Amino acid sequence: MGLKMIDYANDQRGMMTMVYGPPGVGKSTLAARIAGLDDGVGVALDFEVGMQEALREVGKDTKLFDLSEPNGNMGGDVVEFLKQLRNKKEVKWVVVDTLSEMAWSLLQGISGSNQTTLKMYGERKKQLKMIMHELKNLSKMGKNILMLSHEAVGEVEGLPGYYAPECPKNDRVDIVGTFDLVGRLQVLSKTQAAAMNLKPGSQVLNLNRDPQFVSKCRYRIFKDGESQVVPVVSEDDVLAFINKLNQR
Repeated sequence: MGLKMIDYANDQRGMMTMVYGPPGVGKSTLAARIAGLDDGVGVALDFEVGMQEALREVGKDTKLFDLSEPNGNMGGDVVEFLKQLRNKKEVKWVVVDTLSEMAWSLLQGISGSNQTTLKMYGERKKQLKMIMHELKNLSKMGKNILMLSHEAVGEVEGLPGYYAPECPKNDRVDIVGTFDLVGRLQVLSKTQAAAMNLKPGSQVLNLNRDPQFVSKCRYRIFKDGESQVVPVVSEDDVLAFINKLNQR
């Protein structure tokens, strides 16, 4: 029989978290802090060579792998690498920087110098699904997944009005559905900062339900009435956020 009973009362699976925002908002720095400040070892898959400086600043035990050069077997290589992490008990966090660049690199690896066809897009979709499936398998084994993504901006009546993780549009619903937590990293304006008693320019991870942007929080990691806009300015802020994730 293929059915397996889940002991949900004692479930020790890791969290699957996605953080998205515009370039330069601090996604890589936040990821480096999360992977470096928590117990255990972090592993970072860098598709755009954006984490090196952030990891140097944090100075913790995070292993960085450069995946910025597309090749024809990139999807299969990533899946096999992730499978090798299953039994590495010391690995606590697996970071992917970024979803948007990974999707582009997969398509480049598939198409090479040829003109892109619908069949190639279909192969990219298959490879993305395989990678997401393996990331989910790692979370079932207690490892935390952190996926970074750039921000796609939609328009409402010709004005910017909807923000979402940048990825293949037809795959967005399925990809977002894989994650337990999806938050938008923002830099606060003067008015926003004053309302939260923070300095203008402070970074926050916004997990509020809002029709203007994609967000998600599957677990009750916030108390009733507690703000779901999480400051991530200092290392203490990041540690407090990590503790929320670990104590869900």
